[in-house]
Amino acid sequence: MYEPEEPTSGRRAAHVVAWLSAREEVENALREPLGGLPSQQDETASRMAGVLQATALGLGPDAAAIWAGVPDRVLHGWLEKDSVFAAAVKSAGELAAAHGPHLHGKVTAAQLRVMLIAISRGETWLVAARLAGISTHRYRKLWAASPAMVALVNAARSVRPRKSKHLAAPARRRLWPASADRKSYRLVRLDDPQAPPDTPRAD
Repeated sequence: MYEPEEPTSGRRAAHVVAWLSAREEVENALREPLGGLPSQQDETASRMAGVLQATALGLGPDAAAIWAGVPDRVLHGWLEKDSVFAAAVKSAGELAAAHGPHLHGKVTAAQLRVMLIAISRGETWLVAARLAGISTHRYRKLWAASPAMVALVNAARSVRPRKSKHLAAPARRRLWPASADRKSYRLVRLDDPQAPPDTPRAD
């Protein structure tokens, strides 16, 4: 029986979403030759670098947290406690303000990336668009004008975690849930605590 070939846009969209979803798998594969789990310090540095990249592309803190794969409460904690990181984020924001394509009011590829990640993790398109800084009007306009946009969103929806049918629906659902409410965990190798400068060293 002949089955029509899947449209090219659909195949490309599925490939893109799979690539966005494969970050953990790729990082784990790269760590295998180095002994498995990353150190806590290496993991933090990697996530901070992701935040800086996202900020330099014109994304706000909520979107940068999604891009880097960290809860927003963790990001805000870094900004409050690490002055060097906070200064770097500020500089990245200034770079984006001076050179970023978002100055023209257009939706950027970085925003679409964040939106697709959020949708693939279970958010509605409305919440995902807002997290990415895309207005409802611009989202609907893109949806109506671009089959590629439709294919990407549908591909992101197809990989969302399935909700259990046995759980009762909440009586009231927030339109924009806080990222801090959604807990995520990563396995890391704890760094050895550094001894204070005045602590005598063991011979």
